Amino acid sequence: MAKPQSLALLILPALLLSLFSPPCLAKNILYRDETLYAGYSLTQNNNRLTMQPDCNLVLFNDGHNVWSSNTSNVARACHATLESDGRLVIISENDQTLIWETKGGAVNRDYVLVVDDHDVVIYGPKMWETDGIAVPKPAYDSTPNNILGTDGVLHSETSLTYADYHLIMQNDCNLVLYDKGVPVWHTNTAGKGYKGCHLKMQSDGDLVVYRSDGNNRLWSSKTAEAGKNRYTLVLQPNRNLVIYGPGLWGTDTQGKNTDIEMVTVV
Repeated sequence: MAKPQSLALLILPALLLSLFSPPCLAKNILYRDETLYAGYSLTQNNNRLTMQPDCNLVLFNDGHNVWSSNTSNVARACHATLESDGRLVIISENDQTLIWETKGGAVNRDYVLVVDDHDVVIYGPKMWETDGIAVPKPAYDSTPNNILGTDGVLHSETSLTYADYHLIMQNDCNLVLYDKGVPVWHTNTAGKGYKGCHLKMQSDGDLVVYRSDGNNRLWSSKTAEAGKNRYTLVLQPNRNLVIYGPGLWGTDTQGKNTDIEMVTVV
C-alpha cells in the first residue's frame, strides 16, 4: 500500500492543474466574457481555432491554415476574449494592450463565438431560450454535438447532444430535451397523428418543427426577423437550449458572403 505521503505527492499535481489550468479546454464555443488563452484551442470536428503563443489567432481545417488575425509576433502571451458587446478582442497579457478586435454589437448582451464544421462566427444577442430548465453547475463534454447552424436540419430520430443532455426530434414529431433519459422540455407536438417530422434553424431566425411534407408547421420559436442572416441553435453546458443571432462577424471560410466586417487594431 502506498504511503500517505506518496499519495499526497500524486494527488497534489492533479489538484493544482485543476485549479490553475485556463478554461476552454476541448470546447467548440466561447461564451460571453470567456477567454481563450495562448496555446489553447476551440475545436469542432476538423476545424480548430487556436490562440497561438505568438499572438496570432489561427483557424485550421484538416491541419491547414485557412484564416488568421494576422497578428503574429505583434506581442507575446496574448489571449482572446469575447466581450459582453459581442467583440472578440486579442489582448497582450504583458501590458493589456489591445492588439486586434472584431466589430461588436450595439448593446451588452449574451453573445457566442461558435466554431462549426466550416468557419467561425460570432452570433448574438440571445433571441430565445428554454426558460426555467438551466442547471447551476454546467456539464462538460469533450466531443459535443450541440450546434444547429443556419439552414441546419435535425431529421426524425436524430439529436443534438452535450454530455447527458439529448435534444431528440422524435418520430412522433415531438422535439424533446432529455437529461439522463428524463424529459425536461418538449414542444408538445406528439399525438397529432403525424410521423417523421424535422426541425429546421431558418435563416430568418425562426426555429421550426415541420411535418414530413416540409410545408406545414407544427411548432416554432416565433423568432423570425426580416431578411436573411446567420443564426444558431445551441444546446448549452447548463442544459439550456438557446437561439443566438444574427451573425455579427465571421471568418467567412465557408465561401459564403455574409456581409461581415473585421476591424484590426495594432
